[in-house]
Amino acid sequence: MRQAEGPVSGQALARELGISRVALWKRIEGLKAWGYTIEAGRRGYALVRDDGLCPADLPLPVRVLPRASSTMDAARDWGFSGAPSGAAVLALRQSAGRGRGGRAWESPDGGLYLSLVLRSPLPAVFGGALVLETARSLLEVLGASGVRGASFRWPNDINAGPRKLGGILLESFGDLDRPDFYVLGIGLNTVPVEIPGRTSAGLEDLADHAPRRRELAASLADRLRAWCARPDTHPRRWAALVPDPRRPVRAELWNGRIRKLRPRGFTARGELSCSGPALAYGECRKMTYEGEEP
Repeated sequence: MRQAEGPVSGQALARELGISRVALWKRIEGLKAWGYTIEAGRRGYALVRDDGLCPADLPLPVRVLPRASSTMDAARDWGFSGAPSGAAVLALRQSAGRGRGGRAWESPDGGLYLSLVLRSPLPAVFGGALVLETARSLLEVLGASGVRGASFRWPNDINAGPRKLGGILLESFGDLDRPDFYVLGIGLNTVPVEIPGRTSAGLEDLADHAPRRRELAASLADRLRAWCARPDTHPRRWAALVPDPRRPVRAELWNGRIRKLRPRGFTARGELSCSGPALAYGECRKMTYEGEEP
């Protein structure tokens, strides 16, 4: 099966692989189960969409789940069992995906649902820096893959203009001064999904050819594993992610209090620098800019 060359007959493909037609059929059904789109017709088999998540195609410690309640939970369990830094858990679909604050995360077939186990000397108070570095890396990887118009909205959204494209979720386990490990979750829509109260976008809206999920996962795992080993927390790394300082913001805090502010930049801890005390990633539940619906 070669996507660019059209259908290949089952007999020729079985002969090329040195297997029987029955064994070939079983392999093709297995690839379909991993998310590859393969069509069978009179002329043979054709690979229509090469965006599956077969573990053999991923050059990193990985567990790919056909269906998971949440990749965050599976990665957490693997972390406690000794998963190395950069180990990845992916799912074709989640039944109980979640975002920040325990909010539900819609996870239909086809999206990128990735959780990374990351081990680092970074204290938990610097967790916001890891979120910013994830946003920076993700936007760079998407841009290099031909995705246009993606942006970061602090504290954790990946957007395409006003439409939500994805999000970032961070959890830490262990001591506050040096967690045993972090679990970093990234969810990206391939196509728009239903989000109550918001419009959404998908990677297919932003690129001539949507990037392969396995390539995004491998690139992100490599970048973040390397950064976590030797974290660079100078705020200049995240200058392009700073919210527009000209727009006043209403920040809903963890205790329900509303704080009005103007963004100025980021601190080395990944906090939002503004008038008054800096605002930490974990403190802010929601940001509403002037002119937006609360």
